[in-house]
Amino acid sequence: MIYNESPRRKQIVQQVSWGHWFAFANILMASAISSVYLFSSPLADTPISFVYLITTWLSHTSFITFLGFVILVLPLCYKITNLNVLKASASVIAAVCLALLAFDALLYNKTGFHITFSSAELVKNEAQGQIAAFGWLQWFYFVLLFIIWLMFQLVIANAIFKRIGRFQRIKMVRYVIAALVLCFVSSHAIHVWADARLYTPVLKQDNMFPLSYPATAKTLMARYGFIDLQQLEQQEQLQYNSETSRFNYPPKQVYCSVDNTKKIVVLASLDTVKNSDISSLTANQFHLNLQQEPAGLARQLLFGIPSNLLSMTSSPAIATELLAAFDVNTGFYTAGESNTAEFESFTQAVNSANAGFFMGVMSNEKLLGFDLSTLQQNAQVLVIAKSEDATFKLWSNFVQSNQISTNEDIIPTVLSEFGCLAPSIRFSTGQALQSPTRQWLVSTQNNNVIVVRYPLLTEVSKDGSYEVTDLTTQSKVLVDLDTNLLSRSIKHLRDFSDK
Repeated sequence: MIYNESPRRKQIVQQVSWGHWFAFANILMASAISSVYLFSSPLADTPISFVYLITTWLSHTSFITFLGFVILVLPLCYKITNLNVLKASASVIAAVCLALLAFDALLYNKTGFHITFSSAELVKNEAQGQIAAFGWLQWFYFVLLFIIWLMFQLVIANAIFKRIGRFQRIKMVRYVIAALVLCFVSSHAIHVWADARLYTPVLKQDNMFPLSYPATAKTLMARYGFIDLQQLEQQEQLQYNSETSRFNYPPKQVYCSVDNTKKIVVLASLDTVKNSDISSLTANQFHLNLQQEPAGLARQLLFGIPSNLLSMTSSPAIATELLAAFDVNTGFYTAGESNTAEFESFTQAVNSANAGFFMGVMSNEKLLGFDLSTLQQNAQVLVIAKSEDATFKLWSNFVQSNQISTNEDIIPTVLSEFGCLAPSIRFSTGQALQSPTRQWLVSTQNNNVIVVRYPLLTEVSKDGSYEVTDLTTQSKVLVDLDTNLLSRSIKHLRDFSDK
């Protein structure tokens, strides 16, 4: 007796076959998009790490794309009877998923982390400024681009269905699938071996792709050259690679004009001051100061770069050269390096000058000798000192009071106030506090990485271990490391020093 296959069964078989070929087409497109991750990270520098990079790229991209097909599209192939509805639904799903992959790739290229629940708030903060600047034309282009991308998916879906019989006769597919499975097994085997041997060139690729291996402080720092895991196994010490050790300041030329009629005064002290003594200025929440000596503080305030890079340059500060080029009157004083006569000369210049830039690092007693109420009437004033709650703060009459700051932010803020429009990333790791673009801070101390996202301060030490301090209570807290923020912070430092 001959049993004829039901029309519905034939339709399901045909739709499932179409779905698999549609998934394969999207695997190719996803592989092309995910190639952005390869160019956003340091190149693999050994044969094993290169093999691992390629096999992971191909197998992991194929796996997550096919997994998305199984979860989101395959059930539709069994449930939907109208072919046009099926193709439209699958095309919308594919367009949205690949758009998210493209967004994640661009996010990784810019920040070094992926879209996750833990990074949602950080992504929101990073994107707020850019989205706020979007006009109707930018939104129109964005929507138009997605519509074009969706139409492309529909064209692919229709083209595959019309040629499904021809595709089913292709025999090479089994070899492609076998090759992807081999890549998947090989990449995992290499990673297991590398993890057991602490093989840095492979381990620093952790978390390169979305939904991949979770990163740790060690692997994040290894990826950007802050730590050598192979050397750590023997010596457990942090090091910077040869590129950073040849750091040239500024890493990129700065071109801008300044207004030489402005008067800006920066006063700093390592001592504790009473809030009532400088109540005429507004304090921010927290200022990150990692310098313990007046000379180090003065130098960092003037250069606007972390201590590890500061120790590698002998060039003059770009701020002094730029201001001198526009005949801006300047005056500097540093306790311990200048005598009493120089301080008196500095004080007289600050009080009498109608314009110029003046920066002094001094004792609490000398700082309070300035009449800040009078000074701020004709000058933009910044005061850095330790507050009564034992943390440093920034007092000012012209920057945002709710914005946390660091020593590296001072020079970008000063130059911005003078009217310099050059991007601060050209000469500093800080940001102009008049229009901050991020709500976190990063710096270095004794080659340790310091990251602040108020009220938490995270210090990642030489061996990749870390401590988190609550700045409001000055006590250690047991919380998980925010690897997304650490990755973003380290990438910020590396992008600056590699320019």
